[in-house]
Amino acid sequence: MQKVYILLINIFLVGNTLAQKNFNDSIAISRNRITEKAMITLCGWAAANIASGFIIAGQTQGEAKYFWQMNAYWNLINGGLAIMGYINVRKAMTRKYDLAENESAQLSMEKLYAINFGLDLAYIATGFYLRERGVNETNQKSRDQFAGYGKSIIIQGGFLLIMDGIVLSLHHKNSVRLNKKLKGLELGAGSNGLGLSYSF
Repeated sequence: MQKVYILLINIFLVGNTLAQKNFNDSIAISRNRITEKAMITLCGWAAANIASGFIIAGQTQGEAKYFWQMNAYWNLINGGLAIMGYINVRKAMTRKYDLAENESAQLSMEKLYAINFGLDLAYIATGFYLRERGVNETNQKSRDQFAGYGKSIIIQGGFLLIMDGIVLSLHHKNSVRLNKKLKGLELGAGSNGLGLSYSF
C-alpha cells in the first residue's frame, strides 16, 4: 500500500512539474512569436519605404521629394532596429523560462512597448510641429523641407503607433494569463516547513 501512495505522489509531482513547464513554455512561445511577427512586419514596412522613398524622391521635386526622402531615412533606422530585434527574439526562443523569469520578461516587454507607444505620440507631435513651422518659412526650400519631413514623420509615427498598440495589447493578454497562474500559487508555512500549492 505504501508503494502505491509513493507512486501516486510521484505521478502527482511529475504531472504538476510537466504542467508547469508546458505553461511556462506556452507563455514564452507566445511572447516570442508576437515579437517575431512584429519585427517581420516592421522590417517589411522599412524595406518598402526605403525602396520607394529613394526611388520616388529622385523623381520628384519640392515638398514631395522631402516627404519620400524622409520616409527612406526614417526606415533605415526602423530596418536596423527590426533586424536586431529579430536576431534577439530568435535567441530568446532557444532558452527555457521558469515562472519568475517569465514574469520578468513579460513586464519588460510590456514596458518596452508602452514606452514605444509614448514615443510614437511624440513623433506625431514633432511631425505636426515641423509641418506648421514650414508654413512660416520665407525660403521655399526650407518650407518644402519642413512640410515634407513633417508629413512623413506624422505617417511614420502613425504606423508605429498602430503597430505598437496592437503588439502591446497582445503582450498584455499574455501577461493576464501569467498573472492568473501566479494568483493560483499559494505559499504557506506548516509544521514540516514551507509549502507551495496551486489552486485550479
